Amino acid sequence: MMSRRRTPAALLLLCLISGCMTTKESDTARTGVEQLLISGATDRALDKVDLAPIARAKVFVDTQYLECVDKNYVIVSLHQRLLRQGCMLVDKRDDADVALEVASGGLGTDRTEWFVGIPEIPLPPPSPIAIPKLALFSRTRSIGTAKLSVVAVDVKSMQPVINTGSSLARSDQKNWNLLGMGSMQTGSLPQELASATGETESPLVPSAIARRPAPPKR
Repeated sequence: MMSRRRTPAALLLLCLISGCMTTKESDTARTGVEQLLISGATDRALDKVDLAPIARAKVFVDTQYLECVDKNYVIVSLHQRLLRQGCMLVDKRDDADVALEVASGGLGTDRTEWFVGIPEIPLPPPSPIAIPKLALFSRTRSIGTAKLSVVAVDVKSMQPVINTGSSLARSDQKNWNLLGMGSMQTGSLPQELASATGETESPLVPSAIARRPAPPKR
């Protein structure tokens, strides 16, 4: 009888001992938020460029002056907008009606942090220890900025068809944190994510959630 009672306990102990597992976690070199801020700002900047004057034309896109992070995304996004205008993309300038040049005046991210509380206080040497920062309220804002210039000329006459100057736009995400109350996110990026994915299980995007239609009255 005693051996039967000990058998379940022995099995449980064996499971606890042999049931340990290590999970490897890794992150990409660049965060998804950083890349989305840049691509979001790029989309907003290109949306401001009026491509209607070259609709349905044969277009050669010259990218020799484009030097920036995520260069390929800028090029493909520009191609998409040209195709929406009914343009035909060609590989050679001589085969085109219009030559379009694109350049970057700035494409990147910035972050600012503001908080109310006690900053980090290092203890006097030789102690390497510091009293950690205590933030009662904090706001961190991440910003993606894109400044793009698009110029188009008629290949035969070399007269400008599009020359509206540079297009500047931003995408942002703000993280608000109140001690003991959790965090909240606002800005253009959280709204776009909520609209695209339908993720509304947390109160991170109040403005996007507020746009959901109200349930029908019974």
